[in-house]
Amino acid sequence: MANNEVGTFTFESNVMQKTVNLQESYTNQIVVKLTPTKNISVYLTDVQNSYFIVEKNTNEELEVNYIVIESES
Repeated sequence: MANNEVGTFTFESNVMQKTVNLQESYTNQIVVKLTPTKNISVYLTDVQNSYFIVEKNTNEELEVNYIVIESES
């Protein structure tokens, strides 16, 4: 069975890029699903097995929910 984790992070006002460190380091490739709480676009710019980097193009504060799923092979 694939490993996964869920979480939430906040982009503070005037912060355009955020690095999210994962709770565990995954062996296989991961998929990250982002769900912002406002109608603001967010973009994954880097995905690694222990963190991912997200950017937004507005100065508003924003809360983002995420889920990480590890592939089985």
